[in-house]
Amino acid sequence: MSAMAPFANLSREEKLGLLVAGSAHVALALALVLQDDSMAPNTPPQRITVSLATDVSLESTAPDPSANPAVAAAPELAPIPEVAEVPPPEPRPRVAETPRIQRVTRPTPTPAASSRPTPAPTATRNAGSSRMDDLRQGLSDADGTEGTPGDRPSAQQQASINAAIIRQLKPHWNPPSGVEVERLVTVVRFRLNRDGSLNGNPEVVETTGITNANRTQQSRHREQAVRAVRLAAPFNLPERFYSGWRVVTSNFNNELAQ
Repeated sequence: MSAMAPFANLSREEKLGLLVAGSAHVALALALVLQDDSMAPNTPPQRITVSLATDVSLESTAPDPSANPAVAAAPELAPIPEVAEVPPPEPRPRVAETPRIQRVTRPTPTPAASSRPTPAPTATRNAGSSRMDDLRQGLSDADGTEGTPGDRPSAQQQASINAAIIRQLKPHWNPPSGVEVERLVTVVRFRLNRDGSLNGNPEVVETTGITNANRTQQSRHREQAVRAVRLAAPFNLPERFYSGWRVVTSNFNNELAQ
């Protein structure tokens, strides 16, 4: 039986595998044969001999750093300059203070109280100018003699009474028209009762501002003034202050009609 008989029944792939395996073994064998044997083997490390001392010295054999210490040298300092002594300041002479003069206020001697009180000065006015001022302002000329002192009106209350009288006369005053009539002023005095009604007939005191141009209107101007007083009565005035409007003197001009 020949040597190739066992491989006769193998397939093509099996044959190829065996061929590759055989080639690999041959290559490995060649590599081992051809390996370089000239490489030196590893040298083992040398052994160290250690000796143990049996005696221990009690004194240190190391050098003492403080055996020969260096001498410390102190730095040299510059000399301190001497300071000259300053003499103390001389005391200043004291200036004598000027004595202050105190003013003594002497009390003003008070005169002895008199048993009789000093009457207060009373302002006096010319009777004629006072009456003319009242007439021009259209104020009441009542002297306030009637009634108790508590019923006498004060200056402010009297001014309110006069304003009330003018306010009640104004709607009934109709001055005549004409040349220079505005210059005429007719003064009328009338008395009133406590209920505000007329006590007698109104009286024309005077008419001022008469010129040649308005002379013909003088009579008419007076009649209209008296008529206004009659139409305004009875007046509505406070009865408590009757002493302030018992007698009324009022002037009639163009200003009253405005």
